[in-house]
Amino acid sequence: MIERRNPFRSSLVILPMWRRWLFAALAFLSHVLAFIPLMGQAGVGVSALAIFPVSVFGWLFGAGGGLVAGILSVPVNAFLLNLAGEPGWQIVLGGAGVEGSALVLVVGSVIGLFRDFAVRLDSHLTEWRRAERGLRDAEDRYRILFQRSRDPMYVSSPEGRLIDANDALLRLVGVGRDQLESVQVADLYEDPADRDRFQEQIARAGFVQDFPVRLKLSDGIVRECLITASERYGQGPARRVVEYQGSIRNVSESRTLHSLAERRTHQLQEVVRELETFTYSVSHDLRTHLVTIGGFASILWSEYRDDLDPKARGFLERIVTASGRMDVFVQDLLNYSRVSRAEVRKERVELKTVVQTALGVLAPAISARNAIVEVAPDLPAVEADATLIDRAIENLLSNAVKFVPADRTPEIRIDADVEERRVRLKIRDNGIGISAETVQRAFRPFERLDPANFSGTGVGLTIVERAVERMGGEVGVRSEPGRGSTFWILLPSAEPEEFNRLEEGEA
Repeated sequence: MIERRNPFRSSLVILPMWRRWLFAALAFLSHVLAFIPLMGQAGVGVSALAIFPVSVFGWLFGAGGGLVAGILSVPVNAFLLNLAGEPGWQIVLGGAGVEGSALVLVVGSVIGLFRDFAVRLDSHLTEWRRAERGLRDAEDRYRILFQRSRDPMYVSSPEGRLIDANDALLRLVGVGRDQLESVQVADLYEDPADRDRFQEQIARAGFVQDFPVRLKLSDGIVRECLITASERYGQGPARRVVEYQGSIRNVSESRTLHSLAERRTHQLQEVVRELETFTYSVSHDLRTHLVTIGGFASILWSEYRDDLDPKARGFLERIVTASGRMDVFVQDLLNYSRVSRAEVRKERVELKTVVQTALGVLAPAISARNAIVEVAPDLPAVEADATLIDRAIENLLSNAVKFVPADRTPEIRIDADVEERRVRLKIRDNGIGISAETVQRAFRPFERLDPANFSGTGVGLTIVERAVERMGGEVGVRSEPGRGSTFWILLPSAEPEEFNRLEEGEA
């Protein structure tokens, strides 16, 4: 917005001080230069010329400046009269001279007072214009927000008659703007009890927020809505309510969508449960047959392999190996199904106990590889399901021993950090590592890290992730190919708050 410049205000206020003094000096110089020549023609009465510089002083410096300039004009006029060969002091202090000097003082002071009044008036007018512009800008912003809001908004009188409404409300009610004043808010309520409760609450508190009502709209359909409204009071000590301002949110569609989403979610959960049950049943039955096949194949291998020709022995050996691998695969599927189906019961679990139990289970594999396992002495406790955390840590330790090149002794380090009331258990190894591209899919089902050199089903890390997620935790890995990996599990801490602060301080 362009502000118009006020030349009167500029001449009174914006002038620099040095310019004011320059104008004042020029005025007195003009007085001095004009006094003596005019004195010779007009006589002593020409002392009234002092009104000119004194008026300039009053205009530039206000009432004080005009008064000071008037006082100074008395000795100046006496001095100028002496220069003209007249008895200056006698004339100035004479009857006519005193009257002239008093007139000069009054004129200078009055002009200065008018100047001060004009400056104050201009200042007040400027503030008033600024306030008016601010009020107009605020009104414009309010009007833009009011009209462009997607939620219906309205202003009503205390009697319940609509005073103003945005386009969204007009569409909701089904009337034009010229018919707005004919709409009564009370007619929109489907149940008069809602109207009474609404009026009671807003009268008691002065506002309502997300008040649930059922409104009967223009198409005759009753919709569930939420109203937020407040009172606006008029000026004066009586604090009388002059209008109500509010907005209406139609939640019928959102609640319908929410109900539909709940039904679809329930159906999806049923499908998932059925799928998990089917997977478990199929895996269980399949393993039963595999055990039978593997058992008979093992018997044939142990008792009749010498009676078979080399080709038959090769076929039988392949059957035994394939049935064994298939049995491991089915067991992993069963384990994953158990992890997904098991009821989660969180309790205090000591990580050091879980780690020692897992190392005991894996003792044969650790001994066979001569693995070096280092466990931090003070592993904290976590809030977890004992069965799920056992399965997750056992799988991670098994991988740490397994995925190490044959010419390298496995070295495993197990420790933990406390981070903001959560425990991060870390299992470091010196294995083959995982590339940056593979890290993104390491936890996917059936994703094998190195199928050419290491056997496996690719389900172990998937079981770890599923178990940790069901306990409300997180799992991840930091790795570098050829230099090992660090798998971590993040779970809530079960230690007292003092212990956590101590651990964080030590870290």
